[in-house]
Amino acid sequence: MPKIVSEHEKKMIKDAMYVKGIELIRKKGVKRVTVEDITMATNMGKGSFYSHYTSKEELLYEIIKKSEHRMFKKVEAVLSEKTEVRERFIKALKEVYLAEDSIVFYVSPSDIEYLLRKLPAAVTDGEARKSNDYFGRIISLCGIEESECDFNVVAYLMNALHFVGSTETSFGKQGKEKALDILIQSIADYVVGDSTGRYK
Repeated sequence: MPKIVSEHEKKMIKDAMYVKGIELIRKKGVKRVTVEDITMATNMGKGSFYSHYTSKEELLYEIIKKSEHRMFKKVEAVLSEKTEVRERFIKALKEVYLAEDSIVFYVSPSDIEYLLRKLPAAVTDGEARKSNDYFGRIISLCGIEESECDFNVVAYLMNALHFVGSTETSFGKQGKEKALDILIQSIADYVVGDSTGRYK
């Protein structure tokens, strides 16, 4: 007779899969994590894995979305502070988005595309809605009308920030930090404006 697992036990198993999954993503990258890696890291059998998830892609996508949600909550907290809006926006990018433990250093836009190709179409539709919702809430917290700021432009700018932040090259740490600062200032200029309004 199969063992009956309580809701509390299920939650503990999923929490362990989340923690170990993050570690595996950081160590191996999204595309190289296997079901075997996950089951070995959490001391469970393959059958147990498939009683929780239909595929490794489903689990990895859930892990990434949960991490993104936690990051977004931190961004919201920073953007809700009572300081000048541009200062808050820059702080959110530097201290949350580019934090040492940020998921953005381990997951690229192409990783998300890879996972979405392997998941049901409804997940892809939900991904687009969620991205637009996050964007709308951030813009709202900055006191900006969505019509003043093009989501597609911001998406490209954030991809550029992600690329520089997650790439290690031989150009040196100081050059990377300066490049990140220039990108952050430019994104802030576009989203919340600068004194000249030149990017609008």
